[in-house]
Amino acid sequence: MRIGLAIYNFDPKKGGAERYTYDLATRLARQGHEVCIFCGQGMETEGIKLIKLNTMPFPRWLRTLSFALKHRAYMRVSPPDVMLGFGNTFEADVYQSHGGVQRIWMEREIASYENPKERKYKAFLLRNSINQRIQEWIAEYPIRTKRCSRIVAISDMLKKHMTKHFNISQDSIDVVYNGVDTQQFAPASFPPDGPLRILFSAGNFRLKGLLPLLLAAGEIYKDRRDFQLRIMGRGRRERYEQLIRALNIGDCVTFLGEQAYPEAVYRDAHILAHPTFYDACSLTTMEAMASGLPVITTRWNGASALISEQEGYVIDEPFDIYGMVTAIEALFDGNFRDRMGKNARTKLESYTMEKNAAAMEKILLEAG
Repeated sequence: MRIGLAIYNFDPKKGGAERYTYDLATRLARQGHEVCIFCGQGMETEGIKLIKLNTMPFPRWLRTLSFALKHRAYMRVSPPDVMLGFGNTFEADVYQSHGGVQRIWMEREIASYENPKERKYKAFLLRNSINQRIQEWIAEYPIRTKRCSRIVAISDMLKKHMTKHFNISQDSIDVVYNGVDTQQFAPASFPPDGPLRILFSAGNFRLKGLLPLLLAAGEIYKDRRDFQLRIMGRGRRERYEQLIRALNIGDCVTFLGEQAYPEAVYRDAHILAHPTFYDACSLTTMEAMASGLPVITTRWNGASALISEQEGYVIDEPFDIYGMVTAIEALFDGNFRDRMGKNARTKLESYTMEKNAAAMEKILLEAG
């Protein structure tokens, strides 16, 4: 079957959705399908055909719109047998959003600003943004016009959000959780020595909750200093340097930047703290669990459904500093932490990329 997938950046290093698209595409190709990637820019990959759409780069809304329009024009001339869209195209036989419901994401994005004036200003900009309106219109178009025959949610949380937002029945949505390469992301042969290593990993530090995590670290630092907070990702470090100095935790915080081999960073950590304001289904959370790490996250993370009291902690809101401090302090106990980590790994062995690709292949074949 000729299967089309649309993603602006076909590069697994760009983010969670990009990494997922790459993993799914390569596995579908290995199954003998002809896989076509519609993209603005992408990495040449054996067995994958890149169809680069000549989009307008600026402003952002025009890039978003031109990508969807160019894709629709190509689809009218030479459509694949089945098209998988990620909320960035007008045409999609199967719809699978990785960013969640745009309107809910926007409200959670606004909530992630702690300063009331900054939050009010950001709310005005987002709610009146041409780019946001264009993105929302394109993302919802296949569902509103009933152009897609199948809708896939990547978590039960997202399914709940979609049924309410689009006023559609739960039976009309399939749930296929993200998958992880459990060979690449695997526990260390021996747990790392030394002080408790808390890992935070994100591309958007603010939305994923770095500020409340730093505040929690500041509270812990008042009583004990045998821990290290390691921050991985391409977020804006300068936004937090003043707070780190004010909390006097500079000797406990390390910014790692982007890492070519994140699996090695996971194996060198003891726990993952991911107090996110919104994640449809965080791959970071799942990769950490596959790596044998207990996870602390929030109910706004679709992947939190995979975390019971045996694998980690789920707090209600990112700014529940007391709840986060309590969870981190419990995980200073090495034996308790190791048991949780083993349970997390066992849980994720049921959420492999192979199982995800098989489930998505079945849906694509039925829709084609």
